[in-house]
Amino acid sequence: MTSKVFWDLAIWMAGFGLLVGVIFPFAVIVLGVQPTIALRAKFFAGALVAGVTVGLVNFTITRVVVGARLHQLSARMQYVGATLQQATFSGDWSKCSPEACQLLVDSNDELGDAAGSFNRLLESLAASREIELAIKSVGDSLTGHLAFDELVSTVLDQYMTHAMAGAGAVVVERDGKLSVDAQRNFIGDLLADQQALRKRSITSVEIPGDLTVDGVVISFRPREVLVVPAWFGGQPLGGVILAFSENIHPNTSRLLEAFQASTAVALNNALTHERFQRLATLDPLTEAYNRRFGLNRLNEEFSRSTRTGVPLGVLSLDLDHFKRINDTYGHLAGDKVLRSVARDMFSSMRSGDILVRTGGEEFLLLLPGAGHNDVATLGERIRRATEMNKIDVGVAEVTVTISLGALSYYGVGAQDPEELLSKADQAMYVSKESGRNRLTVTRLQTPIHS
Repeated sequence: MTSKVFWDLAIWMAGFGLLVGVIFPFAVIVLGVQPTIALRAKFFAGALVAGVTVGLVNFTITRVVVGARLHQLSARMQYVGATLQQATFSGDWSKCSPEACQLLVDSNDELGDAAGSFNRLLESLAASREIELAIKSVGDSLTGHLAFDELVSTVLDQYMTHAMAGAGAVVVERDGKLSVDAQRNFIGDLLADQQALRKRSITSVEIPGDLTVDGVVISFRPREVLVVPAWFGGQPLGGVILAFSENIHPNTSRLLEAFQASTAVALNNALTHERFQRLATLDPLTEAYNRRFGLNRLNEEFSRSTRTGVPLGVLSLDLDHFKRINDTYGHLAGDKVLRSVARDMFSSMRSGDILVRTGGEEFLLLLPGAGHNDVATLGERIRRATEMNKIDVGVAEVTVTISLGALSYYGVGAQDPEELLSKADQAMYVSKESGRNRLTVTRLQTPIHS
């Protein structure tokens, strides 16, 4: 009837009272009152006034009781709306937490239901804000890292924190093989279920009956394990495995789904960066490190050995009569020989040794922690493996030999890395001048033939 509820209520109540006032004189006649009395103008007018008065009194009571409650609800909503609007720009959401802004539910009726619905709306807004902040936190953390090791560590920390997992691992697929690139507590046995990592959706995997997570801080048997795969460009990159000691919160999977897209983009960028970094440091023909990277590592290892006295082994290697192979069989045959000799070197090296191609047929081998006996043993092993290898170059099988110069640096005997490398080269030239296909080990003073 009007644009205001209480005006409508007043009109309806006054109208209803007026109707009761009209009907009342006729009703009392039925109850035995004489019509001459009931239908008198004064009695009739009194009934009408009484009916309207009762209606207006009821309206006033309703306005006081219901209006106050509605005013409280309206005022709180206005406060929350203004606070949320301010927080949107200021970022300070502490003034309107669900506890600070919720209404008191003190009745079991429609008004109580409205207050309860308002409180649930506040809780939903707070939960939505927490999810928004979690997504932003993960996104900001991932965009701040391009180095692969730092990225996967950050991914795992963020996932475990927001999902409240007790253990976890980041698994990455390279060339069809899975590797654990970051982990918190022990979770390696879960890699047995590789199919879950090749699905697009988050999967709860079956837990082996004897699986126990043993960590530095915690030790527990997981109650549930989630696998969060990462896909980019239609290809699986790996994913995150999370183990939980308690039942998973119903919203955890939905939260992790919100992380998937940004995680996949960040992982793909980091893997691409890693590949480019690797390509920038490798010789494409032999897959040994290139000269620039190798000399940088020589400087690092030289400084470390100078500080600590831990030995550094250096091997300078050169193929004998390599030009003759190129002239006889062509440069493609020469490339095959270089690749084959490099493979022999890789198979003879220890874990942590560094092979560098410094020139056409020249190589440098850095051996951190290797003493005199170690460089002599490894150098001789490489020399014999190369000598015994028959290389098919298409039109023939050829054999090659190498000449080697070796030394071990203990922090004394050389002023800088260039002098150390020069002494290794001098030992290699001694091998060349002494007939080739041999190793010369020097103690930075007098070379010793072997």
